[in-house]
Amino acid sequence: MITPVGFLVTMVIVALIISLLVMLRISSKVADNNTKLMDRIATLEQTSQPQVPDQPQEPTSGTDMLPDILPSDMPLQDLFRWFDNQMDQQRLYCQSDIDLKTTAQHLGMTQRSIIQMLKAIDDKPLTFTEYITAKRLSYACLLLKEKPHWNIDAVAREAGIVSDATFRRLFHKHFSMSPSEYRVRHRNTQTD
Repeated sequence: MITPVGFLVTMVIVALIISLLVMLRISSKVADNNTKLMDRIATLEQTSQPQVPDQPQEPTSGTDMLPDILPSDMPLQDLFRWFDNQMDQQRLYCQSDIDLKTTAQHLGMTQRSIIQMLKAIDDKPLTFTEYITAKRLSYACLLLKEKPHWNIDAVAREAGIVSDATFRRLFHKHFSMSPSEYRVRHRNTQTD
């Protein structure tokens, strides 16, 4: 006959085994989703590089930038691809005063849908500000490579970051080097 303590121990062990199996399954799904996301980002970077202007541009208000198509019931991956593509095509992140509300209005989306999409697209959820910062810094890297005659302040402004000090701080935080060092390293790798 099983004692109450023995029964309790058996139930705890069974519960732990079930929990472990569930965690392994979730971990596997997260790893698969992360791999798929990285593949999507790589594809997006290859297919939708923003156009680099010849001269620094004045920021636009963006009220005439409504897309031709609006997302309705798109799957999450397609919605993110559409959203990211629109952000690149319209370069909304280059507007220094862009915010979630304005972006939602430009793209015909709700603020909530953008927040939910950014939270769900990766295993490490992004805030809207983190997404915009990443887009700005990515665009700044492109400008640093393709416009070596532009000064750092012009690159920062073109990428939507008004303060040179903020740009340098964010750049160093994300890339562990200054924008000038990045430019020099890129120039050195192009000539090698």
